[in-house]
Amino acid sequence: MSDPGGFGPLTEDEREVIGPYRIAGRMGAGGMGVVYAGTAPDGARVAVKVIHPGLAADPDFHARFVREVDMLSRVRGRCTVSVLAADTAAMPPWLATEYVPGPTLNAHVRGGGPLAYERLIDFGVDIAEALTDIHRAGVVHRDLKPGNVILSASGAKVLDFGIARALDESGLTGTGGLIGTPGWISPEQYRGEQADAAADVFAWGALMTYAATGQPPFGTGPPEVLAYRVMSTDPDVSGVPAPLRALVRAALAKDRAARPAAHELLARTAAIRAGTADPAGGGKRMTVPLWPAAAAVTAVVVAGVVIAVSSSGVLGALVSPDGSPATAEAAGRSSGETPSDTPEPDVTPERTPDDTAEPTPEKSTKSPEKTPEETESETPTPRRTKRPSIPCASASAVLSYLKRMNQGSLPADARVTGSKCSGKWVAARIESPSVGGVQLVATRNAGGFTGGEYGSNFCSLTDQPSLLRSAPATIRGWLCPNGFS
Repeated sequence: MSDPGGFGPLTEDEREVIGPYRIAGRMGAGGMGVVYAGTAPDGARVAVKVIHPGLAADPDFHARFVREVDMLSRVRGRCTVSVLAADTAAMPPWLATEYVPGPTLNAHVRGGGPLAYERLIDFGVDIAEALTDIHRAGVVHRDLKPGNVILSASGAKVLDFGIARALDESGLTGTGGLIGTPGWISPEQYRGEQADAAADVFAWGALMTYAATGQPPFGTGPPEVLAYRVMSTDPDVSGVPAPLRALVRAALAKDRAARPAAHELLARTAAIRAGTADPAGGGKRMTVPLWPAAAAVTAVVVAGVVIAVSSSGVLGALVSPDGSPATAEAAGRSSGETPSDTPEPDVTPERTPDDTAEPTPEKSTKSPEKTPEETESETPTPRRTKRPSIPCASASAVLSYLKRMNQGSLPADARVTGSKCSGKWVAARIESPSVGGVQLVATRNAGGFTGGEYGSNFCSLTDQPSLLRSAPATIRGWLCPNGFS
């Protein structure tokens, strides 16, 4: 938790010891409960959050709070505040996190103004990294705002992730209640829809605007005015530095499916910082919220095996669903080589140069090497070398490949709602009632998939994946019947 510059005194009915921690004073209070500054037995400083007794007494809230604490305990990252201990059976329940000294983003902007460009880029990378770690654990923050971000000496850190979910799902917000802070929450949350990872991405865009300009993207005003602006007007990102502006605008899209995923925010912001960003935004994999994916990889061929080098420097071999190494053709696409843009027939594989009639060698009557069977007739018949047809991928094969691409994870209710094949190309639509849908474009050979990309924003000119640009017109038209915009 943050250091507010001093602790408030304890009241007479407040405990001086909570669990193994000695309490030094109050750090703050809110709708969820009270946060105390404490000291661990080894002298380390901690922050202890005690849940309000009224909430803790509600069985639904308590059950969800127990599950949330379990998930939060598994979140580990450089830019998140780790949960150190908790007692969900105590009354009231509490949890302790590491103590992070430093001002909140809100305090810094109010006292010192917006962040300078280099620090703004670092801030964007840190928050995107925190969200990537949080979402990978299956947690959604739901209330990311300037007061929940600490600017520590080692970088920005995100606080209070995930706890609001227990309150939201318990029904304790009251009729028409809303989890989140007006002006910082997404359009779908205002519409009463379930908040998912895309809502946190929207908040990232709002944070970046505030950190860059000192003003929220939808201004200030009464809650109902902010709600109207968030749902109906464009955000003001004119003050965001040009290299970041398009990405921030994409994060603030009204349609949650049009927003990049957290791991994409991380990759693209890091690329901007390194000066290697693609101005057109090509080659990105746009994913639906809560389909967590690994960081972008660069593939190289080593002794016939495709080796993926992740952004964190981790190596791993890419294999096809049947267990064989991925082909060098897929690696070539990762390094910029793309297949021909010529459309292929829908069922019969496109004829290759080998399919055309071959000229017959001139007949020789004096060739001791030829047998009678090898002797050509006076009227030679053109021969065809038929390339084996590539079967269309089954629904189970599509889901198996998507699961492999998605770090071995797939929603239990995911199903293929449609597919299209054209020679070696495969396109598919996959729906999951619990988390939304994605599209897939991939290539295959007789042994299985050789490469692919999936996402939720294929038909955008700026976010269209590089593999789709190389696909034949039949595949592109099936995935995007209304064209690209």
